Amino acid sequence: MDRPTVSVALPTYNRSAMLRHTLEGLLAQETDGTFSYEVLVLDDASTDDTPAVVAALARKAPVPVRYILAEGRGYTHVLNRAVAEFGGQWLAFFDDDQLAGPGWLKALFAAARQQGAEMVGGPVVLDIPPSVLAGLGPVCRDLYGESPDVREPERYRDAPPLPSGGNRLVHRRVFERIGSFDETMLTGGCDRDFLLRACAAGVVMGWAPEAVARHLISADRFSAAHMRSYSLQWGCSFAHIDRKRWGMARTTLACIARIGQAVLVNLPCALAARARGDQRELRDREVLLWRAQGYVRKTLQMLMPSLFAQERFFAAVEFRRVRPEGS
Repeated sequence: MDRPTVSVALPTYNRSAMLRHTLEGLLAQETDGTFSYEVLVLDDASTDDTPAVVAALARKAPVPVRYILAEGRGYTHVLNRAVAEFGGQWLAFFDDDQLAGPGWLKALFAAARQQGAEMVGGPVVLDIPPSVLAGLGPVCRDLYGESPDVREPERYRDAPPLPSGGNRLVHRRVFERIGSFDETMLTGGCDRDFLLRACAAGVVMGWAPEAVARHLISADRFSAAHMRSYSLQWGCSFAHIDRKRWGMARTTLACIARIGQAVLVNLPCALAARARGDQRELRDREVLLWRAQGYVRKTLQMLMPSLFAQERFFAAVEFRRVRPEGS
C-alpha cells in the first residue's frame, strides 16, 4: 500500500472523553483527492480507556489510524516518536484538546503548496464561553494558545504569525535539516524551540488562515493555580531556549533585565490594577511576574547547578505533572 502523503500526530494522555471528539474530527477531513493521510495516536501511557476509544474509532475509520503506545516519558518524547514513525512527506501536529473542521488539513496542505512553504500553521481560537474570554487579557489569551491574529487580524494581515505547536504542518526535509524535538526540556517549550531552530535554518514558513483549530478549555484550568503553573513553565523554557541560542552570559543579562522589568513595570502595574479592581489587567501582570520567576529560577539552576538545584521546584513544573489527568 502506498504511504499516505500526510501523517497527523495526535499526542494524548488520559483524556479519552475529549480524545473521542478530537479524533472523530480528524477522521472526517476532506482531501478532494489531492492527498492521502493517516492519523497517529501517540498515547503517553494513559491509565484511562484511551486504547479502547482509539480501537473503536479505528475499526470504522475511513483512513488508517495507528495507535502507538509510548513509554510514559512525556510530551516531547511522544512528539519524537511521531517523527520516527511517520512515513510520508508531511507531518501535521494536533492536540487532544482541540477540534478541527473538515477543511483543516486541506487548508494547511494547500497553503504549503501555494506558498512554497516547508512549515505551515493556522489560527488557534479559544473555544470557551464569551464571558470567560472577556475576562482574559492578551497575555492570558496567549498563555492558553490563542493565535495573535485572532485578536489583531489587521496587524497580521500582511505578516502572519509563526506556526504554533498544536496546529502545524511540517515537511520531512525540516526534520532532516534541524533534527527533532529537545527532550531535555522537561518544563515544556519544545515546540517554540523547534520553531526558532527552523527559523534560524531558513525554513520557509507559511500560514493558512482557514485551518482553524478550536482549543477547548475546561473552567478549572482558568484558576490562579493553573495559570501560575503554566507561567512558571513558560519562564523556565524561555531561559532554556535562550541559553541554547545565546549562551550563558547573554542569558544571565537577559535574566537581570527581566528582574528589572518585573520590579519596575509589572509589579507596580499589578498593584495598580488590584487597587482599581481591574482583574483582567491584574491577571495579565501576575502571569508576567510568574513567568519572570520561572526564568530567574531556571537561569540560576543553569548558572550554578550545585547551589541552585531546586529539585522540588522543577519536579513540580515538569510539563505533564502540571496537567492533571483528564484536564
